[in-house]
Amino acid sequence: MDVEMVKSTLEAEGLDFTLHHIKSKNDFLKSIHDSDYDIVLADYSIPGFDGLSALNLAQSIKPESPFIIISGTIGEETAIDVIKQGATDYVLKQRLSRLVPAIVRALSEAKEKVERKKAQKELRLSHDKLHKALVQTVNSLALAVETRDPYVSGHQQRVAQLASEIATALSLGEEAVEGIFLAGNLHDIGKINIPSGILSKPGILNDLEIALIKNHSQVGYDILKGIDFPWPIALTVYQHHEKLDGSGYPLGIKGDEMLFEARIIGVADVVEAMSSHRPYRPARGVKHALEEISDNAGLLYDREVVDCCLDLFQNKGFTFTYQEEHKHFF
Repeated sequence: MDVEMVKSTLEAEGLDFTLHHIKSKNDFLKSIHDSDYDIVLADYSIPGFDGLSALNLAQSIKPESPFIIISGTIGEETAIDVIKQGATDYVLKQRLSRLVPAIVRALSEAKEKVERKKAQKELRLSHDKLHKALVQTVNSLALAVETRDPYVSGHQQRVAQLASEIATALSLGEEAVEGIFLAGNLHDIGKINIPSGILSKPGILNDLEIALIKNHSQVGYDILKGIDFPWPIALTVYQHHEKLDGSGYPLGIKGDEMLFEARIIGVADVVEAMSSHRPYRPARGVKHALEEISDNAGLLYDREVVDCCLDLFQNKGFTFTYQEEHKHFF
């Protein structure tokens, strides 16, 4: 009788519908799995298999489908409870005039939800595609420098490795860590403007050659500033040779004028450079590199970054493990 009453109400309102009458739990489960239904209308209180049981099953199997409770006895407190449990709406049998508007609204909201999820999925795919292109751009730029200077290749990658480990240990968050890793991969991009003869010169550099090398921070900034990175990569590259006391280059800025990202890259750069061989000097080793940043913590280098870097080497077992496959870390 209730089913016929609901059917009559839907027909009277001119709703185009197909009604499936389900009487048992097994039939309901089969319907959920086999039928592409739009909405469930369920009595709240039925012997054996009630609306609340049906709601719980529907929520676990097809949570996106709207579910309306129809009852002649449901109170306000119970109505609020079923809504909290996932029901879309409830309609009293003595007020069935509300049923069709409730169905129309529920179907409209369900459609909007599906479209919103689809849009979000497409947005995520677009973001992932954009992110992949961005990382490929970074790798291509880094490769352009590596072809000019064989010492830059491993250096940039190892600086990126150490800098991202420091950022991770400082709990800067995944997004910030990725930005610092990419900045480390690009921090010497400006050396593309330096003649290869100077980059690989085994002897002492003259003043002009030193000036050309120091200009790589400016050149790197000029190359990167036009790329709309979601991180301050261009400025980080620009400032990575600055020092807390203002003795760095190219701007001579000091203290809080420096980006925190640049302070991290700066420490990682010093440690890796001193640890590695260069055409103009042999490697001094990690021990001397750590002594350098430790002795000048708070003067030239950010103390928090230095303490974290020392902890990585001395207590966490960090070592430079750059290999070719690490190029595409993110």
